[in-house]
Amino acid sequence: MSRWLGLLLLLLGACAPTEEPLAEPDPGLAELAIVEVAPTTLLPASRLVIRGRSLPGPSDGSIRLWLMGTSKLPGTVPRNLDVRLRAEYVSSEEAYVLVDTEVLQLLGGNSVEFEGHAQVVIDSVIDRREHVTEPLQVKLKLVPSLSPRLDLLELAGPQRTTGKVHPNDWLIVRGDGFLFGGGEGETVALLSGCFLPEGTAEPCSLNGRSVREVEIPVAPLSRFDRAGAILPYAPTIHGVLPGKFVGTIRLRNQPPGTTARTVSGTRTVAVEQVRPELTGISPSAASLGQYVEMQGAGFIGGQAGQATLVRLQGQFSLQGSPVMIPVDTEIVVKWLPRYPSGPVGRYVLDETDALGQALESRGGLREAAGVFVGNGTTTLRFGRESVSSKPTPLRIALLRPKQVVVVRFLSSYKDSLRLFGLRAVDNAVRARVLEVARRDYAGINIEFREGGEDMPWPQDFAYYAQVDIGGPDPNGLGYLGYDNTPGRDMQNRRLYDRIGGVNAVTQSDGSPGYGGVFAEQLLGFSSHPGSVSPIKSAPGEAELFDQIFDPLRPDTGGTPATLREATLLPALSSGSLCPASKDDRSHQVACAIFVLGSLIGTTMTHELGHSLGLANPDSPNGSYHNNGNLRGRIMNPGSLRSFSERAELSSSGAAIFCDSDFAYLRRILPGSQLPPSVMRPPCLDTPTM
Repeated sequence: MSRWLGLLLLLLGACAPTEEPLAEPDPGLAELAIVEVAPTTLLPASRLVIRGRSLPGPSDGSIRLWLMGTSKLPGTVPRNLDVRLRAEYVSSEEAYVLVDTEVLQLLGGNSVEFEGHAQVVIDSVIDRREHVTEPLQVKLKLVPSLSPRLDLLELAGPQRTTGKVHPNDWLIVRGDGFLFGGGEGETVALLSGCFLPEGTAEPCSLNGRSVREVEIPVAPLSRFDRAGAILPYAPTIHGVLPGKFVGTIRLRNQPPGTTARTVSGTRTVAVEQVRPELTGISPSAASLGQYVEMQGAGFIGGQAGQATLVRLQGQFSLQGSPVMIPVDTEIVVKWLPRYPSGPVGRYVLDETDALGQALESRGGLREAAGVFVGNGTTTLRFGRESVSSKPTPLRIALLRPKQVVVVRFLSSYKDSLRLFGLRAVDNAVRARVLEVARRDYAGINIEFREGGEDMPWPQDFAYYAQVDIGGPDPNGLGYLGYDNTPGRDMQNRRLYDRIGGVNAVTQSDGSPGYGGVFAEQLLGFSSHPGSVSPIKSAPGEAELFDQIFDPLRPDTGGTPATLREATLLPALSSGSLCPASKDDRSHQVACAIFVLGSLIGTTMTHELGHSLGLANPDSPNGSYHNNGNLRGRIMNPGSLRSFSERAELSSSGAAIFCDSDFAYLRRILPGSQLPPSVMRPPCLDTPTM
């Protein structure tokens, strides 16, 4: 009987569905950690911010904040608390929990004190596992409302002991109970008193200007500081003219959706407002599309009726020429708040503004490289009021245009790396992509910068190009890359092309709308590309691709690269060792990094070339690719760009810009350094007649 029972159990086990084996641990979470939970005092509708590392985006997993400890209502005994709160992704280093009605109920109400530890819990969609960080000790306090307290008002920076302020100088407010904006509401300062303009006789009550309950929003000194705030001494208080103000200040908290407002006590304030100052200009050398900052104090703007202008008077000397061009022009600068040093006036070097027009006869800001030497004078305009600084000596060099290119690596690119078994070595692949780009454009005035979906945009240039590195081709056409900018930019007039996203202008003529570089489509070079469209290639090319990537591809039984391998591997400078032997794991991973980085990099430099006006730059009606059948040219059509050439495994080496293409790039973006000594082949099969 037992023998038949055993056989029955064996048969049942054989027929039972087997669970799909779990994937390897998600390498994107290898450095997962929680760093901070703030602020510690919370209101209904506050954001409880989680700062950490390696937080996944929505497509990679969900984020929860796990609080475990004790919570206590006033006058009650502490009780155990064990809750997991859903968090919203902001970036790989930040998420937040909105303190809504549901969260308040889970925490025990809006007057609770919590003490215990916090952890981040990730439910990964990649490996279908739960990942939990090490605990972080925290104390949180929930309150139904906050009342502001005003202890002290003081000047910031050099004016701290003088009692003198410029328009928009910072004042520091000390106290407690300040709101952070958003769902919490805001804290505003209320100023009342009397302003007596310079040169006007007392009493202020007869000859001055009355100030009554002027509202100025305050902002926290630091992100989670409820005890310190900054207050701009704004023109809306009494204007921009020099003079003395004596009065009072108090604070008011204004929660949204209610008329219930709480007010602090009152403090006296007495300051002398002085004229604006212009002390210098930064940087001392700049090019078209770059930000230039006027340094000093007293800059205004950002609201209707306010403007800051700088008058430039002097001489502009053309580079390599004895010609001196007289300059007398006025430029508008943008008020830019900055703490603690104080606001600055920011200006973009632009062809259409006063300075660009002043140099138009000499080629404008694209051609008129040289140096301006003279004086600058700041003028503030507020309604009908106007006040100017003393003239200040200024010197700035105007450089030939520089093309800044932000290479954005998207989350879809990171997802596609998993198909190659290279997700854990993402940073090494990126480094190779950028290395290829900088090498291909060496000698051209181009700067490549790494970017991402949660990384800040350039702060020093207003005009910059963007290239998105994504995963699959969203056009569904199997492209490796596509320049979706609106037509070739002959002479690179735009400087701000975006190769990525969707371009409605491009779509309007029937062309594919989505652009960028599509890393996942590179699997098409394989003999088993999976769901990716196969790419026709020469005999042996698909086998070479598979020799490189099969040892790492999870769909072929390979073992994906690990984070530890990424830290131990030598970065290859050439593909001479590739493909690696079967028993050489370290070089297998290194070769895969080198090859994929080269494939993405050479595709990107090709698409960027289109954006800059290539190929056939001297022919406005010319094709987008080099004519003829000569290989080894970056701007060749895809049919002439084999896998081994793109991957830089060919004995002939990497493709380069051919002679007339490179000469064009040097002409529109002349680099300050001599180009590398490279023999550049002709772009055409036969010389032009």
